[in-house]
Amino acid sequence: MHAIIIILLLSQVSPGQVPPEEVWLKLTTAGKPKRQIRLGIEDFISKEQVPESLKNQIREIKNVVEQDLIFSLHFNLVSPIEAISLDSVKSKIPDFNRWATAEVLLTGELLAKEFLFWKGKLYLLIRVYDIGLKKEIFNNSYTLSKNSRAVAHKISDDVIKFLTGEDGVSQTKIAFSMKTGRTKEIAIVDYDGFNIEQLTTIGKLCLFPDWSPKDRCIAFSSYDSENLNLYLVDIKDGKVKLLSSINGLNSTPSFSPDGKRIALTLTKDGNPEIYIMDVSGHGLKRVTNNFAIDTSPTWSPTGREIAFVSDRAGSPQIYITDIDGTDVRRLTFDGNYNTAPAWSPRGDLITYVSQLDEGGPQIFIIDISGENQVQLTSEGSNEDPHWSPDGLHIVFSSNRSGVYKLYTMRWDGGEQRVITSTDGAYSPSWSHKLERL
Repeated sequence: MHAIIIILLLSQVSPGQVPPEEVWLKLTTAGKPKRQIRLGIEDFISKEQVPESLKNQIREIKNVVEQDLIFSLHFNLVSPIEAISLDSVKSKIPDFNRWATAEVLLTGELLAKEFLFWKGKLYLLIRVYDIGLKKEIFNNSYTLSKNSRAVAHKISDDVIKFLTGEDGVSQTKIAFSMKTGRTKEIAIVDYDGFNIEQLTTIGKLCLFPDWSPKDRCIAFSSYDSENLNLYLVDIKDGKVKLLSSINGLNSTPSFSPDGKRIALTLTKDGNPEIYIMDVSGHGLKRVTNNFAIDTSPTWSPTGREIAFVSDRAGSPQIYITDIDGTDVRRLTFDGNYNTAPAWSPRGDLITYVSQLDEGGPQIFIIDISGENQVQLTSEGSNEDPHWSPDGLHIVFSSNRSGVYKLYTMRWDGGEQRVITSTDGAYSPSWSHKLERL
C-alpha cells in the first residue's frame, strides 16, 4: 500500500448521420444507471459472397461489441423470439417482431459489392433501430482493419454515446506496475485485459503510475542511484522524461482533472507532505503542513479538493482538503489503517483500502460526506483501487489467485473478474478514451 511504501522508504471513421447531441435515451440518476436499456444484437452479416476470413472477422467484431455493451452496465441484452428466417435476411429492414422484447436493435453488415472496396478499404455498416417506432435512429460505417478489437471498441463507444449520452470505456487502457524479475516496469493493457504492452525498460522499480486525463502520458516514480524521482512516459513512442528529482521521495503522482497539474508526495522538508506542481515540473506549491505523514493524493473531479492519507490522528486515515491546504477534514473513522484513496469521476464516492483485523486489506467505498461505508472485496488481499473514467467500474490489484493480478468490478463490488495473467501486477490507473482507429 502507498502509505507503507512511503514510510519504508487508429485510422478515422466516417461520421454518423445522427448528431451525437441527439441522445436517444438518458437513463441515469444520482450518477449511476437508473435502469438498463433492453438491447438486441443481430449477427453481423454480408449479403455478398466474401472470403471466410472476412466472415470470421465480422463475427469477432460482433462478439466484442456484445461484451463491451454488457460491461458498460447500460444494457440488458435480450434474445430474439424466434429463429431468423430467409425472408428477413433478404429484407432491407430487420424483422422487428423477432425483437419485440427489445427496445433497440443493433445490426452490422458489410456494405454492398459496389461500395465494398471504396477507396481501397472495407467498411462495416452499423445501424441501430428503435423497435417501438420501427425506425432507424443511428447509422455509421467503420473501416475494417487487422485490429478487429479496436474496430469493435469504437463501435461500442459510439453506440453507448448515442443511446445514453455518456462516454463508454471500450477505448480505454489501464496502466500498471508490472513485475519483471526483480524489478517493476510500467505496462498498459486494454480495459478488458487484451493487448498488454510493456512501456518502460528502466530495469528498476517503476511505481505509482497515473494516467494524464488529456493526453497519452503516464506519470510514475522510479529510483536513480539515490533518489525516488518522478517521470513521464509517452505511450506513443515510449520516451521517458524526468519531471522532478527533488531530494528525497517524489512519489504517488496524481494528475488534476484538467491535466495541467500534478499532486504528489515529497519529503524534501523531512516528512512526507502533499505538493502540487505544473506538468512542466515547475510552480511547486505546498498543500499540507503537518508533522505526520501525508501521502497518496487524489483529486476531486472539480479540481478544487484533494483526498489524501495521513496518520496525524495516530493511524493512517483518509482526509480531504481544499487545494490551498485549508478546510482539512477527516473522512474515515472506521478501521485503523485506511490508505490508497481514489475519488470517483462522478464526484460522489471515494474508494480506498482498509486493513481489517482479520485477513488482508480490502477495498471499500464511502460517500464524500463520510457516510455509507461499504466493503466491496473479501477474498485475498486487495489493493490500489482506481476508477474507470465513467465512474461505473473500479480496477484493483489482488492476490486472491496466489499472485497479484489486476481485476475489475462494478462500482458496487459486483462482477469481479481478473483481466491480467502476468504474475505481479500492481497500482493500476485507468485512462481516458484513447481512440486507436
